[in-house]
Amino acid sequence: MKTKIIPAIIFIAIIGLSASCSNIKQTDKSYKTKNEVACNNDTCKLIDDYLSKLSVEKNFSGALLIVKNGEKIFSKGYGLAIKEKKIPFTSGTLASMGSITKAFTATAILKLAEQGKLSVTDQLKKYFPEIPSDKANITIHQLLTHSSGFHEFLQNDGGDFEKIEKDEFLKRAFTEPLAFNPGEKAVYTNVGMSILGIIIEQVSGTDYESFLKKYLFEPSGISGIGYHSRYSDSDNIAHGYKEGKDWGTIPQHFINAGGGPFWNLKANGGLEASLNDMFLWINAISNNTILNAASVGLMFTPHIAEEGNNGRIRFGYGCNIQQSRRNTKVVDNGGSNGIYFARLIRYSDEGLIFYMVTNESTINANMVLPNILQLYFQGSITQDALAMQENNGGPLADKIYNILIRSKTSDLGKELEKENIRINNDMILLEAGQRLIKENKTDEALALYQYYTKSFPNIIVAWNDLGDVYQMINNKEEAIRCYKQALTLRPDNQRAKNNLEKLTK
Repeated sequence: MKTKIIPAIIFIAIIGLSASCSNIKQTDKSYKTKNEVACNNDTCKLIDDYLSKLSVEKNFSGALLIVKNGEKIFSKGYGLAIKEKKIPFTSGTLASMGSITKAFTATAILKLAEQGKLSVTDQLKKYFPEIPSDKANITIHQLLTHSSGFHEFLQNDGGDFEKIEKDEFLKRAFTEPLAFNPGEKAVYTNVGMSILGIIIEQVSGTDYESFLKKYLFEPSGISGIGYHSRYSDSDNIAHGYKEGKDWGTIPQHFINAGGGPFWNLKANGGLEASLNDMFLWINAISNNTILNAASVGLMFTPHIAEEGNNGRIRFGYGCNIQQSRRNTKVVDNGGSNGIYFARLIRYSDEGLIFYMVTNESTINANMVLPNILQLYFQGSITQDALAMQENNGGPLADKIYNILIRSKTSDLGKELEKENIRINNDMILLEAGQRLIKENKTDEALALYQYYTKSFPNIIVAWNDLGDVYQMINNKEEAIRCYKQALTLRPDNQRAKNNLEKLTK
């Protein structure tokens, strides 16, 4: 998915806590309140009341599914899927799951492995004989675990709806330099997942969506998951709202772009599903309906640590894996294009799965689901993730600021350990850091941004700000290094370009 906004970091604090396109226009008007489940026990009532209040007071719109031991114990939509038509968001509403698509791509690869058509140890040169030597030995396993070295996006890509076909996508991906040596570390990449989608098509001899439908969806009874790229006016697809303004739907953007899905998005993001679809999908994985137990175990194995999270988060195949506060296993998938947000969290040891999807950027799944988890596990909200996001840091940012001022430390990480503080939301650091820069507290700002870029190495603004701090203390060499890193992450970053041009004159 084009934008990896507010990554899994906020969840560490809390949990650390296609249908065939022909049936998209359903005659039964499934957007009506159908298959809604809001159980009557105290916990579910707390959750239902909380989401109902958010819907009224903060225009929350989206849906929540909770599955326990294979049973649907909560499945309900809130707010509006299409505001102009006053169509409610329900369990039958289709909405983009973003990068949760990667879990479907990983499942498809493992299905092909079960069929004997590939192995996760296969190298790219087996499928692409003309591939440059620096990428020839990258394995399918490394693509699945984000340890291949491919960047998150192609350089100067045109976004999710750029009309880029398979051959051009591969040419650009294989020509561009890698971010790091394959297997050296693991850094989130959309490019690698799209290459897996191309391998799926090459090995199976069919289109990516067609393979998913035949081998993953039909055996599971799923009829609604897909890109739906030919449909622009279905009342069953939630519109996205960017700060209250109608952004439209992903299918509408496909049509405006002249087709789709294209390869900046295909196989790494953008699939749409309803809660009803996701309930079937969740159980298909849990019950080994489409993959055997060994393959599911391999998918949910914590293979390699994600860079920048101090080993707390590890990549499985198409997912993140960490420990809950109860020391139980958490398999986490999330995705967003900055408008639609979705989260699928599987508590494997506890038989619990949560799925939330939202269609309004200003109050989204990443803000709300952590509070739902607290209501479920604790019966109350003790760390209000919604307030934390809305305040971009709030009291914790103030506390970090004061720690730096008081301690005069050059090692913020060590001071945070002393205070038993975990920073799981990079916006907290951004708020404290920009305050220090504004007040010209360069020593403190340097300590903060050195910690920031080490803990969250893929946040572009952190590298740009650190470059600014180095300029403030007249360290030209380090400033150039920081701006170059910002450009590596996003080659069209004008702020970094302007600073480099000024520094290298």
